[in-house]
Amino acid sequence: MRLLRLLGIGFSLSLRQTVAFRVNLLFDTGLAVVALLSTIATTLVIFSRTDSLVGWSESDVIILIGTFELLSGIKATFVDPNLAAFPTRGVRDGGLDHHLLRPAPSMFLVSLSTATPLAGVQIPLGLVVVGLSAHPPGLGAVVLWLVLVIAATATMWAVGMIFGSIAFWAPRLDLHSLFSNTWQLARYPADIYARPVRLLFTYVLPVALIATVPARALAGTLDVTAVVAALGTSVIAVVVATVVWRQGLKRYTGATS
Repeated sequence: MRLLRLLGIGFSLSLRQTVAFRVNLLFDTGLAVVALLSTIATTLVIFSRTDSLVGWSESDVIILIGTFELLSGIKATFVDPNLAAFPTRGVRDGGLDHHLLRPAPSMFLVSLSTATPLAGVQIPLGLVVVGLSAHPPGLGAVVLWLVLVIAATATMWAVGMIFGSIAFWAPRLDLHSLFSNTWQLARYPADIYARPVRLLFTYVLPVALIATVPARALAGTLDVTAVVAALGTSVIAVVVATVVWRQGLKRYTGATS
């Protein structure tokens, strides 16, 4: 609860700063809507030629698009503004010193202390797309979808932390850009990728699980194995991120060294 309060405070402060630029809100909202509609339009064009895409119906793919939009909004709002600049501001310039002196977990402060509220417009847009596209699901399917979205969010945060923590060993290596580009692969059903690529992005860099598994839960095409794999991957990713972060801190010598 303490961390949730800190997250709320950080978001509130960022929101107050953002309110001063209201035109940006309208502009960013328009861009997000156009980008989302373009993705949906492309999907509709594909399904005008076929009834199924690697076993996915049109409605299922729209659910996937909405889920990905929701998770992308969470990533762009809370994770990207913190971790994108961490190698430069945190390690090379010594900004991490300020976080280490504060009475809160350093992993939290480094990855979630600030926010980009304007990017949050993707979150309600994703929810609207999911709500309008899904067949009336049962309560169990909705609850499972929410659980898997939370697990996917944890996985996304953990992978971002792992990439960010590599800056302790290679501070001039910008891996967050690689993560952001790879993230886009989660926009599509994992089944469209060749088996070696699908295995890579499921078990090594688990972006294939991020949106595909929750979408299948709401579409009613998910099996127990996939649920266990998604939840297990989330736990493992968080543990690995924590270990890598702590090992990285041992190498950090501060801004004055």
